[in-house]
Amino acid sequence: MPEDLEVVVEPYEDELSERLVHARNVLVRHERVREHFGDADPSALIVLGPTLLGRKHDESSRFVAMVFDPRENSSVEVTGRLDSDDVELTQSAFRPNPTTGELGAALEVLRDDPEFAELRGRDDVVVYQPMPPLADVERDDGTTLRRIALGVFDPEAERRHRYVAVDIGDRLVEWDPDPFHGLDGDCEESLPVGVDSLPDAGGRDWVRVRVLRGGQELWNLVVVRPRASAPTHLGKGSGVELRHVTYRGRLVLWQAHVPILNVLYDNGVTFRDWQNQETPFLANGFDPVGPGWRVCTSPPATILESGTDAGNFQGVALWYEDGELRIVSEVQAAWYRYMSDWRLRDDGTIAPRFGFAGTRNPRTCMRHQHHVYWRLDFDIEGAGNDVVEQRGLIFPGLPPWWRLVRETKRTRSLFARRWRVLDAQSGRGYGITPGPADGTADAYGVADLWFLRYRATELDDGVGVVGGSPADTQCRLDQYLTAESINSTDVVVWYAGHFLHDQAHTSPHQGHIVGPELRPINW
Repeated sequence: MPEDLEVVVEPYEDELSERLVHARNVLVRHERVREHFGDADPSALIVLGPTLLGRKHDESSRFVAMVFDPRENSSVEVTGRLDSDDVELTQSAFRPNPTTGELGAALEVLRDDPEFAELRGRDDVVVYQPMPPLADVERDDGTTLRRIALGVFDPEAERRHRYVAVDIGDRLVEWDPDPFHGLDGDCEESLPVGVDSLPDAGGRDWVRVRVLRGGQELWNLVVVRPRASAPTHLGKGSGVELRHVTYRGRLVLWQAHVPILNVLYDNGVTFRDWQNQETPFLANGFDPVGPGWRVCTSPPATILESGTDAGNFQGVALWYEDGELRIVSEVQAAWYRYMSDWRLRDDGTIAPRFGFAGTRNPRTCMRHQHHVYWRLDFDIEGAGNDVVEQRGLIFPGLPPWWRLVRETKRTRSLFARRWRVLDAQSGRGYGITPGPADGTADAYGVADLWFLRYRATELDDGVGVVGGSPADTQCRLDQYLTAESINSTDVVVWYAGHFLHDQAHTSPHQGHIVGPELRPINW
C-alpha cells in the first residue's frame, strides 16, 4: 500500500439501524404475533428482517418481516412502522432456509442414525448442505413437516453422494428422499466444508469505509456484510452490500447489491439462490473493528483463486493494490460458492464483480446457466434529478446518445451497448459498460438491464422460493415496468450478468467472473 494511501474501517451505527434491531427483537413478543402462534415458545420462533420499505431518509419507515414457527412449519408476514406498535399480519407460505442451529441439530440426529454408524468417525466423510436445503413432506391432514436436508459425501462408496431428510423434532432420518432420489454424479473438485465448520464468530454487520490519498478523501461508503444484506425478510440477502457511496465528496449510489440470483439446468431443474450465508475463505491481515472485517496484508483468496473450500476467515475482506480497493466476501448456497466483490479505483471507477464456483456434488456436471442481477440505486449528487441515456451504433446525422424517458428494459446488442446515468443539472454521472463475459439474456434470463423509477418496495422481485419450475424462480422484474417517467427523477438500474457453466465444453471465453464497469463522467 502506498505511503500516502490510507484505508480506514470504522464502526457504523445510526439511529435507524438500531431501531431495526430493536423491532426485530420485540416482534416475537408482540401481542398479535403471540396470539397468532398460540402457545409457541417465543424463543423458538425465527424472525427474518425487518426490511425497510419506507422512503429514503424516512425515520418512521414502514417495514416488513417474516416470523416463522419451525414446530408448525408456518410463517406469517408482519408489516408495520418503526414509529408505531401497530402491525398487520398475513399468513404466508414462505419457508426459510435452515438456521445454523437447525443444521447442527440435524447433524446430531444423523450421527445417531444406525445407517450412518459405519461412517461415524471417518475423517474423509463430509456432511454438507445440499440443494434444495429442505425436504418437507405433506401430512395426511394437509400440514407440512419441516425436514432439514443433509448431503453425505463418502469417497469410498460406489455412490459418493447420498442424502438424508432429518425430522429434528421426532429425531427421524429418511435416506435418499425426493427430490434427491436418482442423483448419482460426482462433479467439481473442491471438497465441501462440513455443516459444522467455522461457526460465525459474531462481529458488526455494518462498517464505514474511507479511502484517503495524501489526506484527500476519495471514497466514503457504508459496507454491509452478506449475512445482514437487504432484503432480509425473505432470508436470501444480496451479498456484500454498499450504501451511501460517495466519490470525492459527491454522492454516487444510495445502495448497490445483488438481490436476485438464479440458475437453470438443461433438464429444467432450477433454483433461486441465497447470498446471506457466509463461508470460509483465505484472508490474512488484521481486524480493525473486531470479527468479520479484515484489512488484508496479502491478496485474499476465495475458492475461485485458491481452489479450496477451506479458509481462515468468514466475513468481508479489504485489500488495496495498484490504485484499487477490493471489498470481497465468499457466500454459499448449498454446494454453490459465490464471490461477492466490489472494486473501487482511485479514478472513480466502480467494478462490481460476481464469481461462480462449487464444491463436489452430484448435479453441476449438467450444463446450466447462472443469472446474477445487480440493483444499482443511483443518486448522482442526490436523489430525484437523474436521467438515463443509451448509446449503440452511430449513424450519420444522429446523436451518439439518446435519452430514455420511460421505464424500460434492454438486451445488450449492437444497437444498445452502453448506458449512462447523469445528474440533469450538473451533467456529472456514471457510464455503464458491459463486461466481456457478461453474456446476453436467454428466455429464462429475461433481459440484461432494467431502468426503473425508485420505489422503496422494489428491493427485489418478491420471489421467496428456492426451487420449483422455471416460472417459479425466474426473474420477475418486468412486473415493475409501469411506463412511469424516469426523466429527471430518482432512477434505479438493474444490471444482469449471465454465466454458462458447461463442464463438457469449456471455452476460453467462458468466464467464471462477470460484472460491468461503472466509470465517472465530468466528475
